[in-house]
Amino acid sequence: MIRLVILVAATLLFAGLSHAQEVRIRSGEHGAFTRLVLQVPPETGWSLTPRASGARLDVDLDGVTFDTGAVFARLTENRLTSLSQDAPGGPLELAFGCTCFATAFMHRETMLVLDIAPGTLPPPIGPAEAPQASPGQLPRRPTAPDDLTGPSLPHLSQNLNQFDEQLMLRVLQGADRGIVDLQVAPPGPRASVVGGEGNALSHFPSNVVVSSILDDLHRLNAPGIAQIDTRAACITNAELGFDTWADSRPFPQQVASARAELFHEFDKVDPGRVLDLAGIYAFHGFGAEAVELMALLDTPSPRADWISAIAHVADERGLHGQNPFAGMQRCSGDAALWAALTEQELQAQADLQAIETSFLRLPDHWRRAVGPALSEILVKGEKLEPARRILRAVERIDAPGRPAVSLAKAGVSAAEGNGDKTEDLLSDVVARSEAGIEAPLALARLIEKRWSDRGSISGKEKDLAAAYAVELRNSDLGPVMERSHAVALALAQEFDPALELVRTRDADRSWDGTRDRVLQVLAERSDDLTFLRHTVRLPDDVTDHLSIETAIILSNRLASLGFGTRAHALANRQHDVQRRKERALIRARVALLDGHPHKALLELSGDTSQQAQLLRARSLAAAGALADSAQLFQDLGEAEQADRLFWLADEQEQAVQAPTGKFATLAGLSRSLETPAPRQPDRPLADAAALLSNSADTRQNIEQLFATLDQVPPEPEPTEDSK
Repeated sequence: MIRLVILVAATLLFAGLSHAQEVRIRSGEHGAFTRLVLQVPPETGWSLTPRASGARLDVDLDGVTFDTGAVFARLTENRLTSLSQDAPGGPLELAFGCTCFATAFMHRETMLVLDIAPGTLPPPIGPAEAPQASPGQLPRRPTAPDDLTGPSLPHLSQNLNQFDEQLMLRVLQGADRGIVDLQVAPPGPRASVVGGEGNALSHFPSNVVVSSILDDLHRLNAPGIAQIDTRAACITNAELGFDTWADSRPFPQQVASARAELFHEFDKVDPGRVLDLAGIYAFHGFGAEAVELMALLDTPSPRADWISAIAHVADERGLHGQNPFAGMQRCSGDAALWAALTEQELQAQADLQAIETSFLRLPDHWRRAVGPALSEILVKGEKLEPARRILRAVERIDAPGRPAVSLAKAGVSAAEGNGDKTEDLLSDVVARSEAGIEAPLALARLIEKRWSDRGSISGKEKDLAAAYAVELRNSDLGPVMERSHAVALALAQEFDPALELVRTRDADRSWDGTRDRVLQVLAERSDDLTFLRHTVRLPDDVTDHLSIETAIILSNRLASLGFGTRAHALANRQHDVQRRKERALIRARVALLDGHPHKALLELSGDTSQQAQLLRARSLAAAGALADSAQLFQDLGEAEQADRLFWLADEQEQAVQAPTGKFATLAGLSRSLETPAPRQPDRPLADAAALLSNSADTRQNIEQLFATLDQVPPEPEPTEDSK
């Protein structure tokens, strides 16, 4: 038996070692920041180097590979846009989609935690400078079920560190299986949870608590384990009672009756009557009145919070502060619907059937009011069929062609990829005279679609965007319409006013995407003079915030126009870590343009794409390796270029010559000139006649050779920026 135990232990040990170099990354959203968690062996060295739009993580493990497959399935914000690792053992590159910075700390010696939050860039940190995590700083990380292997408890004789380490591993495995949700309590003192009086193992010593990871994992009283909070209990339909907030009497009669009973003697407010009247207002869609009325309450209550949240939904206002329906989209009652409407995004665990059923049970005026918004939430969550069902339910009780419904249907069509239908619906909403706030929203989406399709825009649409930008300048929609106006000007090829409008917002980071769109259209559609006038002298603080795609588009055109220095600066920004091969190709073009072929060859190292091979062949020719360049051109199917270089290298015999072309003619003429004339020593007169004929042919071939050489264009000389 002992030998069997030793064999099993050795097998587990080697199995653990074989996977020790693969680090799985877990992720989660924590409101103000995004968290990544890496499980590493104890005493692992690491360093985090922040960048302007990303960060680099180095982990001191030989041949380490990072498993990032499930990271973005749990992220809802756009703080982290990509994770990449060039080769095993290399650093992990993080790219951010906002002006964010990353911080890191080691928790319990085996969990490396990275937090990404909006803000300014901090100085680089290492393990010595990182703060020690408190027990509450574990990741909130629900993941999909993975391995269903059951946990095993460590032997009671193991030391405390081994017990702690294995238990933490089991906690993370439970999260991967979907058994537990690592929704950890915030840092700070917490009360210990001890088993009840009826514990069947009460005869064990007080420092031993036995439990299973399959039930009440958060009650394990192991030293150093953070207490795990349970999810908020669902609000049942009976508790919420939305259907009972109003009755069948006319609305004025209900309000009058409730107002008459609002005050007791001495003008003392009855809190119950206040909530009844606020519920009547909220049920009938008067959200502002309900919120204003609840200011009479001195003591908060769950019912007041529910009414306030639903009142904000009625007025289409964002809910500020605590949301009483947060995290309840998983519930099977009306709370799932109100959670989706207040959170404004669909959660992965949402109960779609409960949401649809609760929506269909709403009064008609509520279905008309929240149906389009709910459809857009479902579209963003990639649930197109439920979104269609919601809109069909609204259309059955609504006036045909209402702008809000048409706008929501355009969102469904766009998600389906039906561009023509999307454009027709958006154009119809823009042209409707009865459209309210839907008209500018539809115009903004129409302009965005035209930019995505690289289409054109009419003068009427451009002028309408300008009018909305002025009309709504003091509203929440004002900045959106200003940005749409700038893009509309660019699509109309009015680049001077478009870029002037963008320049006035250089310090506003919310305009970075608009600047990228305008500059991309500028690079694609403007003439050379207009393009150079707006791009050659872009300030550094602007170019640093351009997207990688925009920087590549601009640098490509600058390189084609001969402005190598500027193109190299855009393709060699220090904070760019994505699309390396494309940026290296641009730098190689610039190096070749500046007469540095060896530098171009270094930039192309490791790239075997067709474009890189062509640049490599041109660089070899510029470096004097004509035969190597000719062979590479020949392998790429560029027969005429290969013949030319073989001819220049005086190695025509290696060429697989093209059937036609200038250099095929030159090669044939060269061979005929090199061929000696046949001699007939024993026949002097015939020999003389043959020499005269060969001399005439030679003169003719020489004339044809010079005529062909005159048709060969010279190699283009390097162009300097000053030219």
